[in-house]
Amino acid sequence: MRLLHTGDWHIGRSIRGRSRSEEFADALREVVGIAGQENVDAVLLAGDVYDHRSPTPEADDLVFEALLRLHEAGIPVVAIAGNHDSPARLAALAKLLRPIGTTLVPRVARPDQGAAVEICSRSTGEVALIACVPFVPERRYGDAADLFDAPELWHQSYAEGMGGLLEAMAASFRPDAVNVLLAHLFTDGAIPGGGEHQITIGIEYAISPSRLPATAGYVALGHVHRPQAVRGAPSPTRYAGSLLQLDFGEKEQTKSVTIVEASPGKPAKVREVALSAGKRLVDVEGTLDEVLAKGEVLRDAYLRVFVDTDGPVPGIAGRIRDALPDAVDVSLRYERTEDAGSGPPLSSLQPRDQFVSYYRHEHGVEAAPEDLLGAFDELSDLDGHG
Repeated sequence: MRLLHTGDWHIGRSIRGRSRSEEFADALREVVGIAGQENVDAVLLAGDVYDHRSPTPEADDLVFEALLRLHEAGIPVVAIAGNHDSPARLAALAKLLRPIGTTLVPRVARPDQGAAVEICSRSTGEVALIACVPFVPERRYGDAADLFDAPELWHQSYAEGMGGLLEAMAASFRPDAVNVLLAHLFTDGAIPGGGEHQITIGIEYAISPSRLPATAGYVALGHVHRPQAVRGAPSPTRYAGSLLQLDFGEKEQTKSVTIVEASPGKPAKVREVALSAGKRLVDVEGTLDEVLAKGEVLRDAYLRVFVDTDGPVPGIAGRIRDALPDAVDVSLRYERTEDAGSGPPLSSLQPRDQFVSYYRHEHGVEAAPEDLLGAFDELSDLDGHG
């Protein structure tokens, strides 16, 4: 049996307010194309389908088009909710998407109540049993535990309880099936990609890889944006990673999907297939002239620009963005004075002195430029005569 593992689509994510819809559309077309070329029996989507719990119609259009194209190719989809998704919304969508071959599992459920999904191979007749574990927020963990009449041990910590929950889910595995765990969670030792919500990848959420089920032929994970194998897991286990470089912490990463080949009773064989869609994210550093020259040859990338100057330069960010439209961040680098923000409380100062104090603190310099102070004085005079 052959499966395609993907996740963390984050459809609807922008970068510094700029839409990336065309890039997402290209990436989804690429995923659908790979699924067809590889003749997979199913696509496993490991959560964070959307970037927001209330996605835009444009985001919905991209997701539904991809799912329809997979259905037209005869490829079913099994998907779970991630921490960015709305379980209630996905539960409503599940009823509409089931007729086109997409099974959505929005919340943790017992295996016999919809959380164990069977997929039949189109060529060999083998069956894959997909045990689905959507993201469980710490505040809702008790609800998930109650479904399994959890013993007291489960309530000692989130990580301990999730380990017990995974074990309970794996109880549905069968020796005659390709057994797969599909989950959206953080494992201890996983290397974040850089674009995740930090609050859900901390030590409180870290589950030991040793608690992943040894009876699984493959464990398909979502939540971490860097594609990677999970060390210390008893079965082949991977994070598929995100579709695009979502933020500059991911700028060095090659995005991919994972192709999984498995047979009943045997560990899966996995390989990555690289994705090429989407703009790169690139850091550009140097003087103003150097930055502009480097940016000229990077027209296919979003740029984070660091400009070396002698101090604050009013209007320089606008000049750079005029020349390099895809410069989404512009920062100035110069030697800053450590105590530039010290002094009496702002409330005790006159407006001009308040402005000077703010400027010194914000820019790390000893004094504001005279021409800027002159402009402030002119505005103050106009206001005083108004």
